[in-house]
Amino acid sequence: MRTEGPIKTRREGAILEVTLDSPKANAISLKTSRVMGLVFRDFRDDDSLRVCILRANGEKF
Repeated sequence: MRTEGPIKTRREGAILEVTLDSPKANAISLKTSRVMGLVFRDFRDDDSLRVCILRANGEKF
């Protein structure tokens, strides 16, 4: 699993799981948005990945 700020990623075979773990209802700050952009760019460019699952941690959402 790779963690960068509030973004955590986990890869299992051809599946990439991206979890947003940020307080205040998983708000997306500018920094978080940039990190997410990099994660999704890497997903797009990796031919061995087939599925990306986006999740949010926390009790509220």
